[in-house]
Amino acid sequence: MNENSYTNYAELQQNEQESTDYRITVYHRNPDIAILAIHGGNIEPGTGEIAAAFGERLGASTYLFEGLKPSGNKVLHITSNFFNEPIGVSMAADSLTNLSIHGHCDVHNVLVYIGGRNETYKKLILHSLNEAGFQAEYAPQHLSGTNENNITNICKTGAGVQLELSTKLRKSLFKDDDFTSKNRVNRSDLFHRFVRALEKATLKYKQRE
Repeated sequence: MNENSYTNYAELQQNEQESTDYRITVYHRNPDIAILAIHGGNIEPGTGEIAAAFGERLGASTYLFEGLKPSGNKVLHITSNFFNEPIGVSMAADSLTNLSIHGHCDVHNVLVYIGGRNETYKKLILHSLNEAGFQAEYAPQHLSGTNENNITNICKTGAGVQLELSTKLRKSLFKDDDFTSKNRVNRSDLFHRFVRALEKATLKYKQRE
């Protein structure tokens, strides 16, 4: 997180122009599980694309908050515990559980950290990603996503899942390891494998619930 990031949506809205600096995209579908990317676009590149593709494949309600600036998008990074854009909060609160897609800075390891309060769903995602050949681990404390105010946990069950994808992994999801905005339409085979692994885990979770 950048120290100069906005602390809440009202502050961001006062200083940034929607459709120029940032974009909000909402897909109202099956609300059982909402797919969230609150740091999409150029904030944490690749997270919005994964969330959109997975939400469409699953037929799940999906929310994207995307940075559109040519540079300096880190200022748009409102932390998960304080993210209060009303449309996103409403979707997250109306679902039974949430899957929130994030990126963490690690250029050396192709790694997914799995956090949140939904232990059953976390375990299924861990197994499915590992089975698909991805290195997935439970998140360390600073990325644990267990705060009850985290947007992924404000759902009806009070327990969502937060994925943190490393920089190196997010780059590998696109052709030529290039996750710049102009190349993010060019998905690699790994991108589709990652989405399918999330789908497999989620369908198993829905069968259990």
